[in-house]
Order: sequence, then C-alpha cells, then structure tokens
Amino acid sequence: MKFIKPFNSACLIVLVILSIGSCKKNQSSGWNTQLLIPIATTSLSLQNLVTGNNLTASADSSLTLAYQSNLYSFNLADQIVQIPDTSIGQKFNLDSLSLPSIPINFTTSLGDIAQGLPNIGPLIISENHQPVNGIAALSIPIAFSYGFNVSYLFDSAVLISGAAYVWAVNHLPVTIAPGTLCTVTDTIDGNAHILQQVVFDSIPAHDSIYTKIPLNPQKISSRLGITIGNVNTLACDTTVIIDTSNTIQLRVYVAGMHVSEAWAKFPNQSIVNQTNDVTFNFNDRKFSYIDARSGFLHISISNSVPQPLYLQYTLVGAFNKLGQPLTEYTTVGGATPQGPAVVDTLLDITGYSINLTGRNGSSFNTYTQRVITNLDSTGQTQHITLSDSLNVKYELINIKPNYIKGYMGKDTVTTVDSSAFNFLSIFKSGTLNLQNVNMNFSVSNDIGEGGQIKINSLSAYSPLNGTQNLTSTLLNQPLTIKPATDFPLTPAVTTYALNSSNSNIQNLLSILPNKLNYNIQVKTNVNGNNNQYRQFAYLQSGLTVSLNAEIPLSLIANNLVLKDTIAFNLANTNTNINGISDGIINVIAENKYPIEAILTMIIYDGNWNPLDTLAFSKTVSAGVTDATCRVRQPVQSVLQEYVDDARMNKLKQGQHAVITADFSTVSGNAACNGQHLKIYSDYTIGITLSAKFNYKVNTKL
Repeated sequence: MKFIKPFNSACLIVLVILSIGSCKKNQSSGWNTQLLIPIATTSLSLQNLVTGNNLTASADSSLTLAYQSNLYSFNLADQIVQIPDTSIGQKFNLDSLSLPSIPINFTTSLGDIAQGLPNIGPLIISENHQPVNGIAALSIPIAFSYGFNVSYLFDSAVLISGAAYVWAVNHLPVTIAPGTLCTVTDTIDGNAHILQQVVFDSIPAHDSIYTKIPLNPQKISSRLGITIGNVNTLACDTTVIIDTSNTIQLRVYVAGMHVSEAWAKFPNQSIVNQTNDVTFNFNDRKFSYIDARSGFLHISISNSVPQPLYLQYTLVGAFNKLGQPLTEYTTVGGATPQGPAVVDTLLDITGYSINLTGRNGSSFNTYTQRVITNLDSTGQTQHITLSDSLNVKYELINIKPNYIKGYMGKDTVTTVDSSAFNFLSIFKSGTLNLQNVNMNFSVSNDIGEGGQIKINSLSAYSPLNGTQNLTSTLLNQPLTIKPATDFPLTPAVTTYALNSSNSNIQNLLSILPNKLNYNIQVKTNVNGNNNQYRQFAYLQSGLTVSLNAEIPLSLIANNLVLKDTIAFNLANTNTNINGISDGIINVIAENKYPIEAILTMIIYDGNWNPLDTLAFSKTVSAGVTDATCRVRQPVQSVLQEYVDDARMNKLKQGQHAVITADFSTVSGNAACNGQHLKIYSDYTIGITLSAKFNYKVNTKL
C-alpha cells in the first residue's frame, strides 16, 4: 500500500521562487543519471558455426566432426582422350562421263518385202492368208541404212567404251539365214568410217536374237549410222500360212557411251561415287566407337567442272539419336572462266554416334566416308574431261566425347598442385591436439580402365602455424585403381585408411591447415590392352581422389579461436542515444565448455568498417568438470570495459559486432587436466551484452 505524505510548505516556497525566476528569462540546466540497458544476446556453439551435416552427436551426445572433399580430379576429356582436329583434303577426279542412249527402231513387213521381189513377190501377195506348201529361199532386198545426227546431244567425244545393242525379231514364217551384216559407222568430213561390224547368226521363224556390238575406244562425231544388209531366208518345205502383215523388226540402242572428254549437252548423271576410310592418329589409343557430345564437320568444296554438281556426303556408320545417318547434301555451282565454284559449310555433329572400325569392321580410329556427286544438266554444250575434278576438304573439329569405347592406351600423368582444405575452418587460429582421427582417402574411378595411383608427397599449410608434411606407409607406393563397370555405369571405389598407426595425420591436422599441397602420379593401363578393346569412358568419367574424415571432438586446445557475428545497434534499445555520454559495457558469459576463453568484440558500422575493439581483461572461466570430465552446469563470468565519451560516439554508429573467443584447455578438476576433453552437443557459451550508461538529462529553467 502506498501512502501520500503531507505537502511541505517549504517546498511550495522553493517552487514559487523558481517560477518567478523562470518568468524573467529562459535558462538551461542539466544533470547526469545512470541507465542499465540490455543490448544483445547470443550463444557461441560448434553447432551454430559448423554448416551442413558435418557435425553429429554420438550416443553419449559427444560431437564428431565429419569432412569430405575432393582433393584431386583427373578428367578424361581433358587428360586422356583429346581428339585432335583432323583435316583431310581429297581430290576427286570424275569417275565417268556418260552420253545419253540413242534408240533406233526399224520394221518392214512381208508385204513390203514381196513388192521388192519381181518373180515371187506377186505370188506371195496373192496367197495372203492362204496355206502354201513350202517357200523357196529368198534374197530379201533390205538395205536398211539409218543415219542420225545427235548434235543436239554432243558435238564430238573421245569414246572410252560403249556399245550398240541390236534386238532383231523375226515374225516371218521362215528362218532368216546366218550372215546378216550389221555395221555401225561414223561420218567424219563427209566420209563414213566403220566403227564396228558384226555378222548375225540365223533367226528362226517367230524368234529373235539379241546382239551387243562393242564400240572401240576412239573419237566420234555426232553423225552416226547403222546399216543392215545381206538379209536372206532359208527355204521352207512345210506348209505355212502366208500373212503379208508379218514383219522383221530391228531395235537398236547405242548406249553405255563413256567418254574421257566431250563437247556435249551432258545429261544428269553420277560422275563420282567413292567410299574410302580416313584414320585418326591417336598414337597407341585404339577406339572403335565414339558418341560425340559436341563437334563439327567442316566441308570445303572447289568445283572445276563447268556444270553444277550435286554432292552427297555421308559419314558412314554415324547416326543421331533418332537413327538418322549423317548425310549432307550440297549443290555446287559450275566453274566459270574466272575460276572454280566454291562452297564452304559447317555441319554440327553433336549427338551423333560414330563407328570407328572402318569399312571392313576390323580397324580402329577409322571412320568411313562416302562421296557421291551428280552432274546436273544445264542443257548447254560444255567441254568436260575426266581430268576435271572436285576438290573436297574435310575437317573434324572440336570433337568432345560423351562416350568412347576401345583401348585407351597407356598414360602417366603427374600433377603438382594444391587444394583448399576448410575442414577446421571454424577454428580461426591456434593449435589443436586431437585424441583420435579416423581419416582415409578414396579413389573413385569412372573410367572403364584400371591403373595405379602414387602419392609422392602431401603436406598441410597453415598461415599461422606453417607447414606439416604427411608421413605415411601409403606414400610413394603404387596403389591399384580398379576399372569401372558399364550398363549401368558403376564407379570402382578403393579406400585407403590414414590413422595414427600408419601416418602422422593427427600432427598434420593439429596446425589447423587451410590448404593441402600434393604431388600425385597416375598411370593407366599398366598391364596394356588386357581388356581386348572393351574399355570405355563417359563424358563425366574421371578419376577422383577424395579425403574423408571423422574426428571425435576429444581435444586439447591451445589458443583455439571461434568467431560469431551479432547485431549491435544502440538505437534498438529504445534509448535516445544522443544523450549517452560514457559508460560500462557488460558481458555476462555462461560457459559450459571445459575450456576457458578470452573474449574480444569488434564493433563495425553498416559498411563493415571497424569502429572500436572491446578487449575484456578478464577471462571467461571454464566449465567445471565432474569425475567423468564432463561439464554439467555452466559457469558464469561477468566481464566489463569502460568506454569514454570519444569511444562512445563511435559505438553509437555500430551496426554489427564480431565476437571472438580464444580458447585454451584448463580444468578445475585436477584429474582432467592435460587430458583430451570431449565436446558434447549441449556445450555453449551464452553471452548477454548490457551497458550501464551515463545519460545526460537536459531541462529548461
């Protein structure tokens, strides 16, 4: 219960006097007071500082720090299979030049023949459709001569080969006697020259013969001729029916004329059809198959033929994911007096699988190409020779494999390099004496070939504590690398343990390194091609050396530093910070770690520029261990630092604070001193920041 005291008359007199004074003029007055203000709280623990799942608690709640990092990677595409750019230039002379076929048809009837026979002809005509008992031998007055001008096809040509194909059909009721002459002529300078002449065998009644008359290699003109003569029939002593509409029919084809040169209106035709193998130089590597992740086929074409050409290029045995062959169709213009026609094209072969066993299927590193070139007719007379050519340059460039199969060859690759090692990055400085380290390095091989790896040297580097070399029975020893298996791809993983019995790994980690330096040698196919060209590799294939560790946090610490960042803004205390003059910063630390710590706090502005450092002179006491060397209850320590007006003006700009805890292992339990102390999951340092400010209050009198 509150009581109200009687009002003192003396006080009333003082107030009246003050009131009178205030009516005369305004005067400022002020006095100082003290305010105790909370600022921030935080908790320093390993769980807060270790990211991911690298910190785990065991059954007794003691903590284990886990680590996994790739120390070294050996990439297939960059270090084993480098497919060189391949440039192949090839000149294709014309395989052949063909002239068009020339058809000739001739038919004469028995009635026409009878009109040329003055003695027996009228009788034959009078007996039309009548049976007669035999017919005497006849000398048929056929002198078939057919001259044809094919200048609309060619002017002249140098013939390599060709033939006249004659099909003679005898529809007469009697046999045509052997001895019929068929003559092929060429008219040059007005004179007929015999190109070829053949004699026919007999042609039975109602039968036919087919005869090929080869044409000798020679120069020919466009004026050719066919002559048929000396046609006779044999006597017939059987009864036959006369039919004057019966005929003798000749069909002649001058065809298959291939020339070495011609002045001609060349028809559409195939002039190049070649298939050949091209082999990569991969030294001792022998590949039978490649699946291209990327790459290009660059084709450059130069055409000296004065007519357009239609080029079909096929990379035989190359198919995309839809099973479509890799075929490129290109039209090349005809050459002009100014020079050959040129085409340059780039074909993307990404996603194509390419067979590298050649045409016979028993080669390696060999692709097969087919070039088919057709001549497109322009209807104009052109002079073309077999010496005219098509120059084609092929370049396979920037080929990167998705998958490759065969024999990878032998390689020895030595790498001297370094790798970041952030395993113990939560500790910013100091040294660490660990009771136990379970560490290993593993070799994961995604390549379908085996080999050996040898670690020539490995050292750890700390900017504060220098360098520590690894000593181990595993160093400088060839360690086996097993090959991966396929379908599905299954890496081969081999693990080698590093522990206190075979190495000084604990000493290496005690310096808190942030970098590992190594010298590693890898050898592939030490035993040669013992897998009979069945080795393989995918795009992602490689060899990776990883470090893996599990460290139970049982340790002796010496100046081991942990850091944490908190918000620090005096304006957030709901206090008019302009009135703060000086004061004392208090830190109340609740420490459950069995390790004493020295706290330091650096204040930063909003741009992380340092403003001031609060270095507390008193040490945060370690938690008190019991008989099992475990801390059950935290120990409280109160730290203070006085801040004058000048420093306080800096702190008023603060936005962030970084708290540093420098640990060293001590114990209030003599039985635990000097021992490795376990760190448990409930260990923390709880920190509360408060301040006792001197606050200046202004008033007006």
